[in-house]
Amino acid sequence: MFDERAYRLFEEITLHDKMSKFEVMRVLNLTERQLQYDLDKVNDALQMMSLPAIKMEEQNFFIDNQLKKRIEIGMPLNINAKHFVIPEETRSLLIYLYTFIRSEALSNYHYQLLLGVSKNTALTDVKKAKLNCEEWGINLVYSRKEGYHLKGTENKKWQFASYCIDYLLSQPLGKELIILIIKAWRKEEELVLVQQAVDELVKKGHLRLVKSRKAEMILHILFVTLRNKTEKLQYTEFEKQLLQRQLLFEKGKQLAASLLVKENEPVLYFLTVQLLITQEEVEDTENPFLEELAEQIIEEFEKRTLLPIYNKEQLKISLYNHLVPAFFRITFSIPLVNPMVSRIKTKYADLFEFVKRALDPLSALTGKSISETEISFFTLHFGGYLEKNKEKEPEKINALVVCSNGVSTSIMLRSQLQDMFPNIHFSRIHSVEELHHIPITEYDVIFSTVEVISIKPVYRVNPLLTDIEKNYLIQSVAAQFPRLNLKNISIEQLMKIITKHTEVKDEKKLVSELVDLIYSREIEKGGYKPMLSELLTKDMIQFTDEEMDWKESIAKAAQPLVDSNKVQSKYVEAMIKNVEEIGTYIHIGKGIAIPHARPEAGVNSLGISFLRTTTPVLLLDKEEHKIDIFICLAAIDNQAHLKALAQITKLLSNDETLNAIKESKTAEEIIVIIKKGEDE
Repeated sequence: MFDERAYRLFEEITLHDKMSKFEVMRVLNLTERQLQYDLDKVNDALQMMSLPAIKMEEQNFFIDNQLKKRIEIGMPLNINAKHFVIPEETRSLLIYLYTFIRSEALSNYHYQLLLGVSKNTALTDVKKAKLNCEEWGINLVYSRKEGYHLKGTENKKWQFASYCIDYLLSQPLGKELIILIIKAWRKEEELVLVQQAVDELVKKGHLRLVKSRKAEMILHILFVTLRNKTEKLQYTEFEKQLLQRQLLFEKGKQLAASLLVKENEPVLYFLTVQLLITQEEVEDTENPFLEELAEQIIEEFEKRTLLPIYNKEQLKISLYNHLVPAFFRITFSIPLVNPMVSRIKTKYADLFEFVKRALDPLSALTGKSISETEISFFTLHFGGYLEKNKEKEPEKINALVVCSNGVSTSIMLRSQLQDMFPNIHFSRIHSVEELHHIPITEYDVIFSTVEVISIKPVYRVNPLLTDIEKNYLIQSVAAQFPRLNLKNISIEQLMKIITKHTEVKDEKKLVSELVDLIYSREIEKGGYKPMLSELLTKDMIQFTDEEMDWKESIAKAAQPLVDSNKVQSKYVEAMIKNVEEIGTYIHIGKGIAIPHARPEAGVNSLGISFLRTTTPVLLLDKEEHKIDIFICLAAIDNQAHLKALAQITKLLSNDETLNAIKESKTAEEIIVIIKKGEDE
């Protein structure tokens, strides 16, 4: 019988070809005993479904062709409640979806049969489902006449149903659990009809949909059409007019007709929104205000990170493609699920905060706050576009990156692969279908997030790679392409030697740091991100009573950087020239200016200097740009300065702290304020 951990093992083994026992144990954090226990569970469940077991030979897993073929074509396992243990946190979501499309009065017994649990367990799950509903502004209530049913606005009921579907699809066994509900109401045929209608529309309308979002959309449409209640989704006149202006509105009509839904019903607007948030690329710029918004966001990002964006037009097009579905999700309060949010916030913590602030124009336009989930996808988007400002070595091998998880995710995946394999040229495509139109002579290898069959080597990868996955992938590619001259060092062998001669306190952390040390180009470049207090030391802080113009002020502020050889004198000239050519962009408000230029303009090493002027300086001699604090930044790349810059932003955004800085008379006082801010 499957449980969640056993199913994760099943997914991991079937995701990679001939993955070793050691690698699976590292990825899933399992002991050898736990691994064997879970593998037995997997094989017992497969046997119950009349499918071949997974075997282990010479420490590697092997999958029978029958099972492999079923997985390749994306067929769900034919399971029922007897085949697996449904996680406690998942059962309440299933209760909600089951109730959402109910076709008869529901009792606790219905929930028992659905979940395969006892009466008391079902009652406990119902209580949790009620609490979940309350968080979404809905009530799950019971009456003798109607049984368990939902109360609240139809829009809120749908929003929670949408979240439940997307969350379950992100979890092990999620798709199978949703199908379990569909089977419980005997609606399998309706699912097939929706799939056929969507596929037909995609084919005839030449639509490009994000594959993972398409799977969500099909279930969204199914659950809304199965609900069949007198209550209808509500749309304001503004929302209706906005949707009617979209080119996809006609496609929504076609889909409604194929699903036998009347054109004047709110479902038509619902279908249009679903298409808008699922599209991969927006071919026609029918929303010029979103084009303008993309420019504003890029401008905000540049201003806040002090990073020059190269290929800005390319980024604008790419960002627009991501912005359109994001705008409609936010506008229509459609929840978004991203299991990688916590990893993104941890791995790209500083970048996440800058992107969050750069999205202020989007928040202002929609009148709604931007969720961390949405911010995380935008973070992936910008993260993938941060250039290395370094000439690449001659490219010898061509690779295709097949990623159906959306533009932002595919950009970040490509960025990770480029960092791992600097001698490979990567071209990004969005679907397996596109692969068939590319001559095999144009590429040597494929990296894909979905199953791909090709005569060329194919490596199946996750959108955001862990250290263990990077290690496994590099070893696999190195074995296949010796000419790449990769550092093909087995972490497994290293760990065996280390554990043989030493006592390891934190094995997982050691593995992670070994992978970073051996494979990460960021560390080779000096990828360490110092704290602000490490950069803004006593010798970098100045105060002056002199009356100076803005050019003299920038030169004086930068002098400690020149004296310490962190920058060349031409870098000071470049900062002044930037202001002359671009304008007062370095003024970030509250009398603070952050002069900077590109690394190639004369930066030797990362540095920050500070100047407090008693007499305000007029930037470009403009009265509205009075400056009394200059913070000169010398960045060596697009990453190393972000942590310190984030701390500067945090300090200066707090009026109390900013006043304390402006009232300080000595470098020691400034340093105390900085360190206090870092400790908070």
